[in-house]
Amino acid sequence: MTKTKRTLTAIAALLASAAATTAPAQEKITFALGTTVIDASQANNTSVPQHLNCWEDAGLDVEIQPSSSSAAVQALVTGGVDFVLAGPAASIVAASKGADVQAVYLNIRKNFVFLTVPEDSEIQSLEDFKGKNVGVYSYGAQQYRVFRGMIAEAGLDPEADVTWLETGAGAQAVAALESNRVDAWGTWDSQLATAENMGLKFRRFTTPEAEKLNWGSSVFTTKSYAEDHKEAVGAFLRCIAEGTAFTLANPEAAIRAHWEIYPESKPSNLSDEEAMAQALNIVKTRMEFVDPGPDGVFGLMPEGSAADTVKFMLDNDILDDEVDPESLYTNEFVEATNEFDRKAIEDRAKSE
Repeated sequence: MTKTKRTLTAIAALLASAAATTAPAQEKITFALGTTVIDASQANNTSVPQHLNCWEDAGLDVEIQPSSSSAAVQALVTGGVDFVLAGPAASIVAASKGADVQAVYLNIRKNFVFLTVPEDSEIQSLEDFKGKNVGVYSYGAQQYRVFRGMIAEAGLDPEADVTWLETGAGAQAVAALESNRVDAWGTWDSQLATAENMGLKFRRFTTPEAEKLNWGSSVFTTKSYAEDHKEAVGAFLRCIAEGTAFTLANPEAAIRAHWEIYPESKPSNLSDEEAMAQALNIVKTRMEFVDPGPDGVFGLMPEGSAADTVKFMLDNDILDDEVDPESLYTNEFVEATNEFDRKAIEDRAKSE
């Protein structure tokens, strides 16, 4: 080896060593979802940020854990996870009992859960639910509490007049309905879209008070974690916002990214065209509830949303203890969440 080659080799080794030394350490983050089903409706929060390498570029090593709302919130409170994406009810109940939990990003921005029956059902109103069996995803899920409130608002006793059965999600929930194990189904937007993909048609029921609930699912963390990890919280949420902007701009590209990250979520019994058509129905349905609308600000909790949700829960005996609505969320991270070039993200989405 010549002297010149030895010198170049030494320089290369020094540069490699310096790069390894100065590379930012990845901060480990555990992110629990309040659902066991990571279908394409979750692409904006899960697979697309990974597809964009957003979390990695921000120095974050994010582990995603499917769960249930109540279990995820319990894990957050006990320090088992750092963030939770779920409806607000379980967190509000926990906070009312002194738990250190707070919403830092509003994901779904309006009521997205409904009591439903097959289109040919004899049930024509919420009053007709008396004496009926109603399937729900989980007794610990936020929507179960909202459904009980809807039944109470219709003048029925949610404890005595309705029988609630856990039927899970997806095909097993639809099977419970088709086999007449349940007469009605309490579920959410993307699950309805999934069932519609199977050829079913539904009649939806809601109530005036339920429609006021524009605090849908949110990202929660603890106040102590947010205080100690401000930069990481902002970066983590920004990547979810980028994932949402990407998905809104090109749902097909988001679905392809989701299938790449979660290949098991792509139906194996359908052609690519059929699988894409069904996934598009699910994603477009979800995006109606996630789109930040004219203000274009991701993650912002509107004034009064928390108060309306707390009132609904108190009025319907879902919440036993008073809690200050303003303590349940913070908009502190909205600025950091939106610190990205949305047009650049949209342009990239449209190019894929």
